[in-house]
Amino acid sequence: MQNLSMLWDRGEAALQSLGGMLGPVSFILEDGRSVSPLHVAPWANEDMADQPAILQRLRGVWPCVPFGAVPDRPLPERWREAQGRAVISDPAFEDPHGFGSNHHWTISAGGEGELLAEIEYPQASVIKSLQRRIVAVTGNAGLEFELTITARRDCEIPIGLHPCFVLPETPGAIKLHTGPHSGVWTHPLDERQPLSRFAEDQCFADLSVLKSRDGDEVDATALPFAGQSENLLLVTVVEGRLVLDNLEQNYRTVLEWDREIFPSLMLWISNRGRSQRPWLNRHLALGAEPVRAAFDLGVGISAASNPVNQQGVPTAWRFTAGESLTTRYAISATVLP
Repeated sequence: MQNLSMLWDRGEAALQSLGGMLGPVSFILEDGRSVSPLHVAPWANEDMADQPAILQRLRGVWPCVPFGAVPDRPLPERWREAQGRAVISDPAFEDPHGFGSNHHWTISAGGEGELLAEIEYPQASVIKSLQRRIVAVTGNAGLEFELTITARRDCEIPIGLHPCFVLPETPGAIKLHTGPHSGVWTHPLDERQPLSRFAEDQCFADLSVLKSRDGDEVDATALPFAGQSENLLLVTVVEGRLVLDNLEQNYRTVLEWDREIFPSLMLWISNRGRSQRPWLNRHLALGAEPVRAAFDLGVGISAASNPVNQQGVPTAWRFTAGESLTTRYAISATVLP
């Protein structure tokens, strides 16, 4: 394991080689307070050698290429055609959220206030490499990211970014602002022991007005939820900007990305729902993940005709051999206005 950190006048950030994950990150607000909006898993310093690599030191923000994994059970009827084509043979796609999320990157310090990371994918993979550049700008309580994905051969795959944000203990202490969106989808599969507050494979018009399994109205812009649950929602045709207002600590975090590349936002509302290791009903966090994907259902389903892209929402990126896709995104913090 390698770790690098950088310090600038408005914050500090640490980068680990495993998964290329950036975290913890602290920002110094304009009133002088230090805040840490990115999540670090509560087991991060425990021995987790028996767990998948992506979970061992789960933290912060990292890219997922490809995004998702093959489902382990049959999907609902309207997803069956896509699942029937979900056979992709690529050694880099066997790990959840791809090779880069589960292996060590080469990390280094660039110029002042700059961290660099790169990883080569297996020779047999259609993806050749990923490169990341993370920049802290003097005078700015924020970070700018650049990700380059290079393809070795023609392919069509789902891609995503994976920021994880802190959720306070108090229900409703975080208020989300996604801006306009075309719809909100619930995941077509719940976990084997139903943990989501929402029934599978439902569609709603607005994140602030969802229906629970019991028929109650739920405002999913007010987090965390009371009680224990594990929830996956896909917010489609978003504007490329998510605002998280921390009402307890009086600060705002802003995530910005390229909506033309990532037209959807997957929300992983981890509300202490999982009891098995390493979760142990202690994981409280929000994954707010810009994606070009059909949820986290893997390459075969996202690249096939599926209910999401049938509604005109792209769920995979088509690469040609030798092509590099570069995208930029940013995370910043300010005092609540």
